[in-house]
Amino acid sequence: METEKETFLKEDEKNIFYEQKQALKNIFEKLDMSKIAFVGGIADYINLRSYYDMPINDIDIIYQDEEDLLPIKENDGITRYFTRFYDLEVEVLVSEFKIDNKEVHADFFKRVFSKIRLVQSPLLGTMVWHATFNEMKAFHNNQIPLITSEAMGQKYEWKRLYKHSKKASLYNNVCYLEEKQKFQTLNDTLWKNQE
Repeated sequence: METEKETFLKEDEKNIFYEQKQALKNIFEKLDMSKIAFVGGIADYINLRSYYDMPINDIDIIYQDEEDLLPIKENDGITRYFTRFYDLEVEVLVSEFKIDNKEVHADFFKRVFSKIRLVQSPLLGTMVWHATFNEMKAFHNNQIPLITSEAMGQKYEWKRLYKHSKKASLYNNVCYLEEKQKFQTLNDTLWKNQE
């Protein structure tokens, strides 16, 4: 019988683009997986892969201590940027992994892990920490009112609003279907008890 880890490995091999797989394997080999956690698109992929076929485009990683990124910094290089993350000014460390004349970017954000709910799951056969289903669901749902054209004015980006709306709807749909199933099970039980 196939284990959950083996099932997810097959799904990951099928659904993750070759370049992203190589970049992730590079990260797995060089970094201590207990010192980093995946957020953004990777966390969405892990949380939703049982329900939807989803691509991975961005590799967003959080860390607590910059020294933990030293193997990537020394081997692949890291560039420091200051960027506007919605309404916040944040520092992001960007590493570019080159594979077959293509570049895959990994963005590293400093965070305090105790302020975000994390869980472990397999990704390409490796156990990784990532933001939980509820954490990412809340993040996407909470971003929508903050990034509308009315809220953003001149800085409005329709693609950003679309991305968060789409991801929020995927999470919300999973919750709706689970609630519907619970209600149906309860309803079936009640009818059975009345017979």
